[in-house]
Amino acid sequence: MKRPVFLTSGVLTGLFCGAMILLSWGAFYLQLKTDRERTVRNAFLQTDNLARTFEEHSLRTVENVRQVLFSLKEIYEKRGGGVVRTFEEAANASVARYAIRSREAQGNLFNLLSIADENGDLVLSSQVPFNPVNIVARPFFRAHRDGEKGFLVGAPILGTATGKWYIPMSLPIEKQDGSFGGVVLASVNPFYFSGFYRQVSLGARGTVLLVGAGGTILAGTVEGGETPFGASIADSGLLTAMKAGEAGALECAGLPDGILRLFSYRKVSPYPLYVVAGREKNGVFAEYRRRRAAGLFSLVVFNAFVLVFFGASVRALKKERQAEERFRNFFEQNSVGFALVAADSAWIHFNGKLCEMLGYSREELMNLPWKKLTPPDVLERELPIFEKALWSGTSDFFIEKQYVRKDGVRIDVDVTTKIMKNADGSVRYFASIIQDVSERKKGERLLEKRAAELEKHREAIIDGMAVLAEYRDMGTGNHVRRTKQYVKLLLERSGSASLFPEKDLPMIWQCAVLHDIGKVGVPDAVLLKPGGLTPEEFGVIRRHPSIGSDVLLRAEELLGSDSFITYARQITEYHHERWDGTGYPHGLAGEDIPVLARITAIADVYDALISRRPYKEPLPHEAAVEQIRAGSGTLFDPRLVEVFLGCAGEFDEIAKNNADEEPPGTEETESGNVPGEGGTGRRGRDPS
Repeated sequence: MKRPVFLTSGVLTGLFCGAMILLSWGAFYLQLKTDRERTVRNAFLQTDNLARTFEEHSLRTVENVRQVLFSLKEIYEKRGGGVVRTFEEAANASVARYAIRSREAQGNLFNLLSIADENGDLVLSSQVPFNPVNIVARPFFRAHRDGEKGFLVGAPILGTATGKWYIPMSLPIEKQDGSFGGVVLASVNPFYFSGFYRQVSLGARGTVLLVGAGGTILAGTVEGGETPFGASIADSGLLTAMKAGEAGALECAGLPDGILRLFSYRKVSPYPLYVVAGREKNGVFAEYRRRRAAGLFSLVVFNAFVLVFFGASVRALKKERQAEERFRNFFEQNSVGFALVAADSAWIHFNGKLCEMLGYSREELMNLPWKKLTPPDVLERELPIFEKALWSGTSDFFIEKQYVRKDGVRIDVDVTTKIMKNADGSVRYFASIIQDVSERKKGERLLEKRAAELEKHREAIIDGMAVLAEYRDMGTGNHVRRTKQYVKLLLERSGSASLFPEKDLPMIWQCAVLHDIGKVGVPDAVLLKPGGLTPEEFGVIRRHPSIGSDVLLRAEELLGSDSFITYARQITEYHHERWDGTGYPHGLAGEDIPVLARITAIADVYDALISRRPYKEPLPHEAAVEQIRAGSGTLFDPRLVEVFLGCAGEFDEIAKNNADEEPPGTEETESGNVPGEGGTGRRGRDPS
């Protein structure tokens, strides 16, 4: 390679050395800036991912508690409410047994399940032996007594009945005349949340907390320190930030210990709760500071070498060539590519590492400008960035790009460039550091591909499970495909899609196909019986929503928590509930039935009405639509029926495009005529 002209004199050599020092400090500054930003970004990404995970866990837990309380309240009110005055008197009542079974089923989630009358006296409790106490002074009791009718989550309290700390979660009870009749209470163990949070580590002083709307810390953990249980962060910037949005991140000393942390938080919507995950700032930056010190040492050594070289060249110009060769050798030993490029894109100098990266000899590479080494599609994106850097007057810029090796293989590189200019502002040359990051990019692309494959596998498994259940019922599997499209259509047209995260929507209508997975637990003798069913057989068939929910619960225990299992359980367990409360298995009514189950009920019944069954002929589309209309306000959500009527023609198109080749099987339900029997005169069959 020809010797650079600007290294032929002491003055120009000094300018070059100065440029290299500036370049090295500029590159070091950019590296530090990039490294620090990456460190902060990765820390916030980790805390945000954990906050998202713990938010989902906390939401499921609180929703589970609310469902238990609602069921307990409903049973208590149906059993007469205040008629039961003592635990001994209610020992054999189903509400007492329900409370005890609910507590046992939830493991260590509940300290206590209890009911207090309008005077605050406990009349029912899962505690054994029963310890009668009065809770009239509790804030949650006073709030319900003063008119709060919703579900409340209170600050931690030391229980007088159990002697344990608990988070009160409560619902009010109304008497038949509508007046206040007491409170149904779940004393939730705060350490249930803490135990789950401890499954991950955020490093020394890392913390995960469950915080109430007022800033009270309800539960959590601080690694290597004491959790400020029951303390308040009401005066911190952390609570101010949380109240300003559903989710976010910030750096602050938000806890009483005064330690600076990088926090991510998410609201456990719709409840006034927040999950906060934080990492200690010093811990986050420990490795960054080590790298910074090592880099600074290397930079000082490099600068010292450049200065020594410059001093030697000033003292003895006759030794200039020898000093230049030593200078070049330094870059030849570098682990990254280095190049000096003229303003016309011709090479001035490059090291052996760059030749090694690109697979060319020095002579071959000297005749190939960098633009010739860049793929056309990459060059098209790169040139505007390059031009912008020149126009903006910046002295350096960074770009991620690709080069084409001599063998035709593309490699991914990070290029940090310093623009060296003349006194008049024109470009003198470019100094670039090129780092081969192909392996890192390959790993990133492999991870993206793997994630997409896993999503396809999960969809295939879900469809396979649903089709298996349909085949047990002598179906062809087309019912499964149609139901998925019906649910998607109703979810979008009703506006219900806005109730769920956008990324979960494909998962939701995919989960809808599992609504009849419980059929796998119904004996063939009942499921496939061509004649009428006995009352006992009706009881067996009515268990399939609960069986399906139990199957999914078991899957969750084996595979871990997942949003799709949560959605699938809602649909599977509640899609036979009716708007007027006459459905099964829980007898829920109105909006107490999850919206996904209400949507699936319409989709499922419509498809059954237009399908052939052993005991009936299929109804025409128009007749099926009239049957759905007739069930508005009794079997189905009236608002969803109106949505259905508005897109009934699209339902017809879906059905025609996915028609059955063979008659599907049957499913049993309670006796009595229901919409969809098509005037056959048979009783005891539900077309869905």
